[in-house]
This record gives sequence, C-alpha cells and structure tokens, in this order.
Amino acid sequence: MLMTTSVVPGASSAAASNPFLAPAAHPRRLVLTAVATVLVLVAVGFLLRLVPLDVALSRAVHRSHLGALGAIAEGFYRAVKPISAAGIMVVATAVVGFATRRWQVALAFAGTIALTWGSAEAIKLVVERPRPGLSEQVVNAVGTTADPSFPSGHVAFVAAFAAALICVSWATRWRALAIGVGVVLVAAMMLSVVYIGVHYVGDAVASVIWVAGIFPAVRALLAFVVARVDHRLVHRA
Repeated sequence: MLMTTSVVPGASSAAASNPFLAPAAHPRRLVLTAVATVLVLVAVGFLLRLVPLDVALSRAVHRSHLGALGAIAEGFYRAVKPISAAGIMVVATAVVGFATRRWQVALAFAGTIALTWGSAEAIKLVVERPRPGLSEQVVNAVGTTADPSFPSGHVAFVAAFAAALICVSWATRWRALAIGVGVVLVAAMMLSVVYIGVHYVGDAVASVIWVAGIFPAVRALLAFVVARVDHRLVHRA
C-alpha cells in the first residue's frame, strides 16, 4: 500500500504537526477514565440531590456582595449562553484553521469541544438536580434556567474551550498564554455561576472534573476519525 506522502506530499505530516491530532498512546486507559468519570459524577450528582452538601458554601458565595462583581458575573454568564457559545466556537474554529493551515486541526478542535460540552449537558437530564433558586431576581435577569443544574453547562463549555486552546497551542510559543488565559476563564465562570445563584458549587466543580476526565478520550477519538477521513480523501485524490 502506498503511503499518503506518496500521493499528497505532507498529508501524513498534517496529523503529526499538531498535538490535537496525535494518536493516543494509551487509548484503553483514556476510555476507562472517561467511563469512570461518567459513573462517579452521576453517582455524586444523585448524592447531592439527596444530601446537598454544597448548599452552605454556595449561599456564602452568593451573598458575599463584592461590589460590581455581580454585574461582571452576570455579563460573563450572558456571554456564554448556548447560542453565543456556539458562535464563539465557530469563530475560534475558523481562527484555528487559518492559523494552523490545517482543516484537520480545525475539525478536531470544534468536534472535541462540542462533544465534551454536549455530553455534560446530556448528563443533566440523567441527574436532574434542581437549580438552587438562590436569587429569583438574578435568575430572571439572566434568562430561563429551567434545565437541571448538575453539572454546569456554562463551566463545561468554558473548560472544554480552554482545554482545546491549550492543546492546539501546546507545541507553540503561545502555550503559556493559553494555559494562563484558560485557567482564568474557567475560574471566573465557576465563580460567576455560583455568585449569581444559578448553580451550586458542586455543579461548577463537577463540570471541571467532567472535562478533565472526558476531554482526553474525545480528543483521541476525533484524532482517529479525522485521520481516517484524511486518509480516504488523500487516496481518492
């Protein structure tokens, strides 16, 4: 069988040139970690429904009233509502594709974020933890929050987005900046959703754990899928 480089020069190096497309060294371990993450967090979610251990801390954060933080938190929350979050992802995907000159990287970038974020949203329907309702005025201001609370979709999106940015820039000079920005964004969204009273602390923490456990397996899956698609396109050409 001919190597892809013999058909389209540099095609095989497209996958090797960015960590996002690197094949997983231990795929079975990643799958087991992802499965364990799902099972543990679902169990924790049901436990928190029965015994809300994080209510006291959530109320303390919500009632801290640190000056203009409430307006900033609400603005950040509004900026990452599902429709705007999807728009952010599309724009970022275009930027990644342009910067790397690799449609493969852009496709894996978008797919990994979407699947990691979407799976967190799906788990809400399984756990069905009610929203805290700590402040009806704020809840009304930021829009409907009738969907379940555990885990936080906002935090899951920001964490998945940050992880994708770090991964795509890992082999570049922008790695340190991506890590710093990612950590700040995730921490800010975790604080925001609790401060304005639309999530418990446990919801926010669970989202970060979810992304940490699910993202590597999803990234490896997308790298495999994109490599297969690339291989078929090259041989058709």
